[in-house]
Order: sequence, then structure tokens, then C-alpha cells
Amino acid sequence: MARTKTMASIDAKIVKAQTTVEKTKARYDAAIAELETLYAEKKDLQAKELATAIEKSGKSYEDVLTFVKNGKR
Repeated sequence: MARTKTMASIDAKIVKAQTTVEKTKARYDAAIAELETLYAEKKDLQAKELATAIEKSGKSYEDVLTFVKNGKR
């Protein structure tokens, strides 16, 4: 004979599922925040590397800008 579920047992499972979803969302949000931070760090490092390379190239700002915009040397 099949067991019938009571309202209390269903409510308990709902509460448990809600808790699981909340914890999972919190971990997801933390992971997203870390990913965004890492992307920002990478972008900053790339900008510094680019500035250093431009400085070492001996080219003027206008030369670099023209090259980037038009692909001309």
C-alpha cells in the first residue's frame, strides 16, 4: 500500500529545498563576484603592460593612436 504524504512532510521538504536554493545562490553570487574581480585585475594588468610597451617603444602618443585606429605604422 502506498504511503500518503502529509501536509507537514511536504512543508518540511519545501523548507529544506528553499534552504538549499538560498545556500546555492549565495555560493553562486560569491563565485560571480570573484570572477568579476579577477576580470578587473586582468584588465588592469593588461593596461599596465600596454602602457609599459608603449613607453618602451619610443613612439609618440599620436603614432600609437594612429596605428591602433588604422593599422598603419
